Amino acid sequence: MVHRDVAVPMRDGTVLSADVWRPAGGEDCPVLLQRLPYDRTDPSVAVAQAGLDPLRAVDAGYAVVIQDCRGRFGSEGRFEPFSNEARDGADTVAWCAALPFSSGAVGMYGQSYFGATQLLAATERPPALRAIAPALTGSEYFEGWTYRGGVLELGFVLFWTLFSLAGAEIERLPNGTQASLREALDRRLADPWSTFAALPVDRLDDLAPVVPFVAEWLSHADRDEFWRAIAPNERYGAIATPALHIGGWFDPFLSGTLENFARLRREAGDARARDNQRLVIGPWSHACLGDTIGDRYFGPTASQAATDWTALHLSWFDRHLRGVGPADAGPVVRFFLMGADRWVDAGAWPPEGTRVERWFLHGRGAANSRHGDGVLSRDACDLDEPVDSFTYDPADPVPTAGGATFLPGIFVAAQAGPRDQRHVEDRRDVLVYTSEPLAGDLDVVGAVRVTLAASSSSQETDFSAKLVDVHPDGRALLVCDGIRAVVAPDPGQALEVDLGATAIRFLAGHRIRLEVSSSNFPRFARHPNTTVPRLQASPAEMVPALQHVHHDAEHPSFLSLPVWPSAAAGGA
Repeated sequence: MVHRDVAVPMRDGTVLSADVWRPAGGEDCPVLLQRLPYDRTDPSVAVAQAGLDPLRAVDAGYAVVIQDCRGRFGSEGRFEPFSNEARDGADTVAWCAALPFSSGAVGMYGQSYFGATQLLAATERPPALRAIAPALTGSEYFEGWTYRGGVLELGFVLFWTLFSLAGAEIERLPNGTQASLREALDRRLADPWSTFAALPVDRLDDLAPVVPFVAEWLSHADRDEFWRAIAPNERYGAIATPALHIGGWFDPFLSGTLENFARLRREAGDARARDNQRLVIGPWSHACLGDTIGDRYFGPTASQAATDWTALHLSWFDRHLRGVGPADAGPVVRFFLMGADRWVDAGAWPPEGTRVERWFLHGRGAANSRHGDGVLSRDACDLDEPVDSFTYDPADPVPTAGGATFLPGIFVAAQAGPRDQRHVEDRRDVLVYTSEPLAGDLDVVGAVRVTLAASSSSQETDFSAKLVDVHPDGRALLVCDGIRAVVAPDPGQALEVDLGATAIRFLAGHRIRLEVSSSNFPRFARHPNTTVPRLQASPAEMVPALQHVHHDAEHPSFLSLPVWPSAAAGGA
């Protein structure tokens, strides 16, 4: 049976609204809680995107509570992203545990912002919260959510706000004030690319009454107390909850998923929680959990459906809310090895036996070489290799082409994943370094980083990089990428660019490629190459910069690959 619009009072008197699904029998049952800001009555969100089918959970003997967050849809109060989720989550967990049909054991589940509501609630250490399953979510809301490497995640922040948050906020206003705001939102959604391109960076001032938090996020461009106060990774020691972490290789929040898993294994508030952290990562983007992502088909076992997320969740909650199931808790880590296109089980992340290999950048220098003829090899840099140079013009940035994006198109899936980079590599502002064809398979599993001995004609700028898998037919498919804001780049100072993590088998005959540039737009906000704060720069304050990548014996530049011995790659 289902009870709609159930009132859930918070400690400050605010009443949140929930739907309660429960078995018809009279036996006490554990409760699974999902808290979301996207409308609990929409099955495409509350059921399909949440990763667990409530009907199957009820059939398995669980009650399911699906609740609108404070200030959203049926719930009272004002929506302030992240700020109230710890207290409201803890209050709701206690309410679930006290329901007359509840066994007193509560679990939480869901992905993206739903994952944030779980982790933040867990920092309050509610006694009834026995397990959580945060999927495709971050470890904090500055680095890896709103900013990355000091650069604003422009496309994500603006499109998430416009598509997922603003509309419901308009509906909460008095009728007389809605029309102009709805018109402004509809205009922006019809052409979000113009919003991305606006200079100075658009603070959505015409929608300020409904999304005041955007201007606040942009005003806190450093990881200050504003961000630390709402960061789960500042409070891991307060969390005493087993957690099933689920991520995707092309999800923008992958770094947070991996941090949550790894640090809670070390820092969670008790031994039971530390011993019961589990990790599952598939070849997915944030909104596409199928078998085809970008330009790659990963095979019939790759999709969410083949993985059966509902069964995965129910098995997890059976163990921690009911104390039933196999004595063996299953693999600590289960990940999809792209290239081999199969699932692999491991006892840790990264898997044991992984070693870091350096692949060095070599080139002939911009003055006497064809574009894109750089070399990537294990051979160290020579003493007198000339510098490679390119001009980065923020008026003509390198366009985003795949990756861990959140941009318009089939919701946000059309722009994501391993897309062909050849049209990007044809640009004059992209340096390309390519290995010889591999003699054998090479498994790269773990965090990928690039160390650049870089300098610039500008006092402040950005450097970006991409790891690419070059197929024998010439396709150059993106694997992972990153960006870093740089102040006063000096070739004597090595700049590390974090490209995130991956698990891919570079097959024999394929080549490894590294692209180096200074932009990836509109995923990331452009740097103006001036000392004017990037989010305040006008078109007139955007100037070209001459960028240099050094790769000689004194100033080597190299790609750090976590190589996993192929013999260790057992799995399903």
